[in-house]
Amino acid sequence: MMPTATTKTGLRLCGSEGRWSGRTIRAVSRLRSPAVFLPALLAASLLSAGWTERGTPPPAPASDPGKGQPAPQVAAAAAAPAPAPVPAPAPAAASVSAPAPASAPSPCELHALAGRWVGSCGRILDETPTLTLAQATAITSGAWRRDAKPTAVWAGTMTVEEAPNAPLELEVYAGGSGVLRTVFGWYAVSGLAQAGQTLHFQLDASREVPPSALDREILERAAAIVTSESAWNRADNRKCPPAATSWSLYCAMERATIEVTGAFHHRRPALELVRQIVDERSAGRPYHHRLMDYNNDPTTRLADVRGVIADALSRLGH
Repeated sequence: MMPTATTKTGLRLCGSEGRWSGRTIRAVSRLRSPAVFLPALLAASLLSAGWTERGTPPPAPASDPGKGQPAPQVAAAAAAPAPAPVPAPAPAAASVSAPAPASAPSPCELHALAGRWVGSCGRILDETPTLTLAQATAITSGAWRRDAKPTAVWAGTMTVEEAPNAPLELEVYAGGSGVLRTVFGWYAVSGLAQAGQTLHFQLDASREVPPSALDREILERAAAIVTSESAWNRADNRKCPPAATSWSLYCAMERATIEVTGAFHHRRPALELVRQIVDERSAGRPYHHRLMDYNNDPTTRLADVRGVIADALSRLGH
């Protein structure tokens, strides 16, 4: 029976002499015939002296088959101690992407000029518009909140490339916070204070204000307006006469806004939420006026119009 790899390893001692003497002992123990014993003993002695046939590479160690034996001086040297095992690094904590930092509000500074406040909030809405405001008695584009009344109101214009005299309304509540209503959306204002001839406040133009409780009421009223095919106008032109008997999606939202808040603003949060949902449902369609074009799309059905309003209500926790 041939010796196993374990047996070979057990016979290999330190240095070449010990290795070959171990093999000599095993050879003697297995040779029974004297005719074989003496030649084998002679061959083992020659191998012990390091003799090999000319041109024949030294035998490779069992643990590295196919490779030549190292040079004699290297093989005879004491084996270098194995390096200490390097402990495996502790598993890293799961990588969690930090939320993107919120954009800091823009500082606004307006100066008194001929009975008005004129100034800027720096770079906002991809432009650097000039704001012109004057104190007013009331908001004219509908109430924002039912639970509180503004302590101060300003009205005026914003000069931007698309609209040189775009209307503005600013309402401020106790503590100096409020809303700036623009043609692009409604944005939160904080820290409003007057110091001599200068009016300061912070404007967060990075996001529009969320819908309020009144916006929920607007959506509920719009859902009650468009209830049947006869009440739905699928040929919208964004003209909404008070005496109309059928209503498009846009006109239902306008009518509901007037009934609930007393007036209408094109960028009221309730309408912006409906626009967002229409965008999601009509991705890839080249709409110019989203609510009108979605309403008039030949593929839109009454159930789709009502579904948009219902979706908006569900997002407000209704």
